[in-house]
Amino acid sequence: MKPERIKQVNDELLRRTGVDFSRYRNQELIDTVANAVTFPLFLARSVSRPVGAFLLTVIIAILAVESNVYESFLTLIGFPLALVNGVLLGLVLFVRRIRNDMAKVFEISAQTTLQVMKDIGAARRKLSGQASNFPSLLEIFQGVNAIIVLPVVTGILSRRLPLLGGLAARITERFFGLVDSRLVAAIKASNTGEAPVPAPTSPAEVSEWLQSAARLIESGRGLLAGIVDKVARVVAFPFQTLFAIIFTLSAAILLMVYKLVA
Repeated sequence: MKPERIKQVNDELLRRTGVDFSRYRNQELIDTVANAVTFPLFLARSVSRPVGAFLLTVIIAILAVESNVYESFLTLIGFPLALVNGVLLGLVLFVRRIRNDMAKVFEISAQTTLQVMKDIGAARRKLSGQASNFPSLLEIFQGVNAIIVLPVVTGILSRRLPLLGGLAARITERFFGLVDSRLVAAIKASNTGEAPVPAPTSPAEVSEWLQSAARLIESGRGLLAGIVDKVARVVAFPFQTLFAIIFTLSAAILLMVYKLVA
């Protein structure tokens, strides 16, 4: 998400909830996210290993064949095909790594969400004069993901991986967006909707408000694994399909040319 879009979303959430989410995106949280997720570093390995394996296969084939014409064909066509196939397979592996790290990211989002709610509760007297209801847990959770956690993750990808970071960031943004929307919908369904919470004016009411949020977050933990698996299949499907098509075509082309020149 571009910085202008992040600011626009934050301003809209600020108007609707009274919360400036951008102030929670600090160095401490950036360090927490960077230490929790492993897939930014895994992307280089997930792409380089299949690329290396395909390139090695082409080199072995060049050394094994006795046709100069086919050697030239493999040099000109085989290496680019190996590169394309390796990158596509690597992206499929990368999506799987995102899935493995989603539980860690959810915990960061959940803890940040509770912190935001505690801050709102501490300022309840000021906010209660502005609105009849406090923002719901799910509004805050989505704001935390959109304004705080996701930009941090995509920023880490772009900085650490200058070549593939942009593509990886777009894949991650789509993955997180789908998980976020489906998880919120599932939490609503499993809890028969979240009724508006009157602005608490006493410590006891704030405590109940936070306990209600904690219960919803706990229900989200139970739903997360199934949702992440489904989203991983959705996000990986285009890359898996494209890899299957290009790999099949590549093998057919190499075999056909070999038969023609052998």
